[in-house]
Amino acid sequence: MTLSRLNFAAIRETVARMSVGWAALAAAVNLLGVTVDASRWRIILSAIRRMPLSSVLQGQFVGIAANMIFPFKLGEGARAFAVAAREGVPTATVLTTVLLDRVIDAVTLPLFVALASALVPLPPSVMRFRRWMVVGLAVVAIVLAFLRSWILRRRSRVPDPEHPAGSTLDRIADGLRVLDHRHRLAFTIATALCAWSIRAILIWCMFRAFSLNLPISAAVGVLALLNIGIGVVATPGNVGTFELASAGALALWNVPPETGMSLGVTMHVLEVIPPASLGVVAILWHRGALWPR
Repeated sequence: MTLSRLNFAAIRETVARMSVGWAALAAAVNLLGVTVDASRWRIILSAIRRMPLSSVLQGQFVGIAANMIFPFKLGEGARAFAVAAREGVPTATVLTTVLLDRVIDAVTLPLFVALASALVPLPPSVMRFRRWMVVGLAVVAIVLAFLRSWILRRRSRVPDPEHPAGSTLDRIADGLRVLDHRHRLAFTIATALCAWSIRAILIWCMFRAFSLNLPISAAVGVLALLNIGIGVVATPGNVGTFELASAGALALWNVPPETGMSLGVTMHVLEVIPPASLGVVAILWHRGALWPR
């Protein structure tokens, strides 16, 4: 599907007929999902030091706002900087937790799809990716096991009296400390699965907003294919790729491209604009803490 084939007048008409109530519910569900994402990150950070959810959530909002500007999720650096500046934790340590948070979020997608496929029927177009997802999950598990071993070795070293605060590698190891806490790590994975469930519910709400009588299994399938699509091609804020991936995934359920594109555009706006706006507010409200004079 290409943009030249789309009827933009039909897209505008479809958006105009959208149910505002269901769209508002989808926006609320998305903010709930962002809060769950922040809670997952807070669990990772708690292995270093307990932090208030408000600080972590504001950092999450700042990261979403920054990702609208930078491609390849480079705005996540702003998320790390915001929390590091407010909580007085080394930036390298917080940035490591952000990277670990992104990895855990990504690798739990195949686990979520596998669990969902045992409950609801998923289309072959989704199931054919499951094997590669499972392989990726196994590779990441091996890497995380290696990192855990590395953390244990570094923590057993005799401290250097000339560098009592530790080196950059020590700060990175601190950011991975949750890997040495099995209960916290298990809770992190469970929270990530909860976040994926909320995202599937968000997509189902968008189905209702556009009068699409599709089952929850379609929401799971669209969620999986959408994230594969935006993972391959990353643009600032995923603008364009998100909408095309949404329309392409919905086409598997015989949804017209104009409807699929309308749903994708609206869902993207609802997912990004409210939390990004809160991120801008957080930056302006706490600018003295983020950029001290």
